[in-house]
Amino acid sequence: MWLENLERGLDRARLHPLWDRVGGALQEFWSLVFPTECVVCERADSSLCVDCAAVLRRATVRPFRAEHGAEGLPEAEGARTAAGAGYDVFSPLPVVAAGHYAKAVSAALLAFKNHGHTDIGRWLQAALAGALHEARSTLCGESAELVLVPVPTRGASVRRRGYDPLALLLGGLAKRRELPAGTTIATAVRLGYRPSSLLTLVSGGLSQKGLGSQGRRRNVSGSMEASPAILDTGFNRPCLIVDDVLTTGATISETARVLRAAGAVVVGAVVIAATPAPNGVGETTTAVVPGIREPPPSQPMEKNRRVGVNSNNG
Repeated sequence: MWLENLERGLDRARLHPLWDRVGGALQEFWSLVFPTECVVCERADSSLCVDCAAVLRRATVRPFRAEHGAEGLPEAEGARTAAGAGYDVFSPLPVVAAGHYAKAVSAALLAFKNHGHTDIGRWLQAALAGALHEARSTLCGESAELVLVPVPTRGASVRRRGYDPLALLLGGLAKRRELPAGTTIATAVRLGYRPSSLLTLVSGGLSQKGLGSQGRRRNVSGSMEASPAILDTGFNRPCLIVDDVLTTGATISETARVLRAAGAVVVGAVVIAATPAPNGVGETTTAVVPGIREPPPSQPMEKNRRVGVNSNNG
C-alpha cells in the first residue's frame, strides 16, 4: 500500500507545473558541475541529445531477422527434421535484432558499455524491449512461458565497468514490467575456467575484437558452462538467448551449446544490433518489415566515430 501511495505522489509531483522548471534548473546546474556531451554528435549538456535520441529510436523501432550472414550461429531447433529426409539443409538459429550496428546505435552502445554512460540505458532498453516482443510473437508465440538467457559477461569486464550492461538493461525492463508476457530471466550460463592458450593470451582472454569468424569460434569454443540457475529454465519452456551485438554468432552458438546440453530448447536469440561478419561475406540481414530511412546525424569527431565490435560481442 505504501508503495502505491508513493507512486501516486510521484505522479502528482511530475504533473505539477513546477516540475519542469525545477528539473530544467537542476539539469543546467548538473551540466555546469559535470559537463558532458552527446556521444553521437558531441552537442553539449547531455549524453544523448534530443535529435540523436530520435535517430536512435527510428533506427531501432522496427526489429528484423538478422541470422543470415552470421556464419557462426548454430542450427535451428528441428531444422533438419523440417527439411525432410535426404536433404542436407542448414537453417541457422533465428536472431531478431532491434537495429543495425551503425551510426547512432553503435555510438550509443559503445558509450553505454565502455564509457560509463548508463543514462543512455533507457533508450537501449526501449530498443531491446521491441526486439524481445517481436521475437516473442514470431518465434514462440504459442508458448505460455519463455526464458530469457543473457550471454555471460567476463568478471574482469564487470569489475572494470562497475556493472553488467546486459543485466542492467534486462533488470530495468523487468522492474518496469516491460518484458513480454510470460517471460522470466535466468542466468543459466556462465563462463567456465579453461587453461590459457596462445590465442586467448594474445586476444586478451575471451576478447573477440579483431578476430575473424574462425578465430571467434575457436576463442569461445568450450568457454561456457551451465550455472546453478540452469534449473530455473525448465526443460519444457523455450529459451531465447539475449546479447547486445550479433557479429558472427559464435558467442550465441556457445551459449546455445550449453543450454542444449542441459536439455533446454533454444528457439532463437535477440540482440540490440546486428553487424556484418568480419570477413564481409554473406547478406547481413533479412528484414521482417520494411525499413525506414533515417536522417543522418551531424558528423561526430573521430573519437566518437567508433563502430568496431566490443570485446564481448559474438
